[in-house]
Amino acid sequence: MRVLALLALALAPMQDDVVAQRAAEWEAAVAEVEAQPEPEHPTLAQKVARLVALDEVTRQHMWRADDPALAPDQQRALGLKIGTRMAEIDAANTAALKLLLPADGWFRNSRDGRQVTHGAWLIAQHSPDNAFQIGVIGAMGKRLNAGDVDAMDFALITDRVLVRQGGLQVFGSQAGCIQGRLAILPITVPDKVDERRARIGWAKTLAETKGDLEIGKPCAL
Repeated sequence: MRVLALLALALAPMQDDVVAQRAAEWEAAVAEVEAQPEPEHPTLAQKVARLVALDEVTRQHMWRADDPALAPDQQRALGLKIGTRMAEIDAANTAALKLLLPADGWFRNSRDGRQVTHGAWLIAQHSPDNAFQIGVIGAMGKRLNAGDVDAMDFALITDRVLVRQGGLQVFGSQAGCIQGRLAILPITVPDKVDERRARIGWAKTLAETKGDLEIGKPCAL
C-alpha cells in the first residue's frame, strides 16, 4: 500500500502537467482567433462573424477534455478549466451582441442577411443570460411567418431554454446522456412533435433529428 501511495504522489504532478498543457493548447486556439485583426470599419455581418468565430473555436477544441488518453479525473479537471473560461467568453459575446441589436429587437433575413440572423442566434443559444434568451425567443417568434428567422434556430433555442428551466421541450431538438446512451430529452406530447415542427416551418422530423444526433450511441455520463 505504501508503494502505491508513493506512486500516486509521484504521478500527480505529471497528471497536473498534462491538464495544464491541454488547457494552454485550448487557450492558444482561442487567442489566435482573438488576435485576428478587425477591419477599420467592420460591417454588421463582420462584427457578428467575429463573435461566431470565437464561439466556434471554444467548442471545436472541447475534444481536448474528452481525449480517452486522459484519466477520468484529468478529463474533469480540464473540462472545469475550459468550461470556466468558455462561460466568460459566452458572457462577453452576449454583451457584444446586445450592442449590435437593431431598434426593433432582433435581426431579419430580409434586411440583415441570414449570415447575421443565424450567427446572432448561435451567440444567443450559448448565452448564460436566461432573460436575454427568453427575449430573443419572443422576437424570433414574431419573425417566423415572414421567413425572417430560421425555424430550426427558433426551435433549438426554445427547447434549450425550456430544458435549462427544468421543463419539457417542445420540438425535440435537445439530447442528453441517459444511462450511458445519448437520448432525446423529455418532450411535451411527443406524438405531436412533428406537427409542431411543421407548424413553424421546420421540415425535419424527429426521426431525422435522432439520426443526425446518432441517438442511442454510448456517451459519457
